[in-house]
Amino acid sequence: MNQVQDKDTKPWYKQFWPWFVIAIPASSVVTGILLVTIAVNNPASMVKDDYYKEGLAINQILEKRQLAKEMGIRADVDLSGTRLEIMLQSKQPIDDSLFLDFRHATLAERDFSLALKKNANGVYFAELMADGSEKDTQGKWHVTLRPYGDEWELEQIWTLPTKRELTLGY
Repeated sequence: MNQVQDKDTKPWYKQFWPWFVIAIPASSVVTGILLVTIAVNNPASMVKDDYYKEGLAINQILEKRQLAKEMGIRADVDLSGTRLEIMLQSKQPIDDSLFLDFRHATLAERDFSLALKKNANGVYFAELMADGSEKDTQGKWHVTLRPYGDEWELEQIWTLPTKRELTLGY
């Protein structure tokens, strides 16, 4: 009989079941705090704050692409190592500076833009590592070619690395 009485006289904090019951809601609280911390420190980059304005701007983008189609602009983009070359064809002469924007499909912090230079043969070119920093170009990209004045634009999806040439335009 003394054994049963010894077990019953243990204080509650030395017993297993009260701690087991307390551990379940405590683990939920710790998990919730951890998830909130992760969500605050790593916001979703794909969600746009000004989605309404971007929705209204889609007509302007479509007008720019239509103008590029009317002008008969076509660009063949060739990436050899770190050198990017663009052969531009158009019904009208284009004397404006050109930019090539790379927007990553999911990671906005990897986006970058290249200012293209024109050589004597009329070929536009740029170095991917001109600023000394190595850009990670692997992945799926939305590539946009546009002039300095943003009158027109051409866009295409390009997955790198690849051996194929990219054609922008119609």
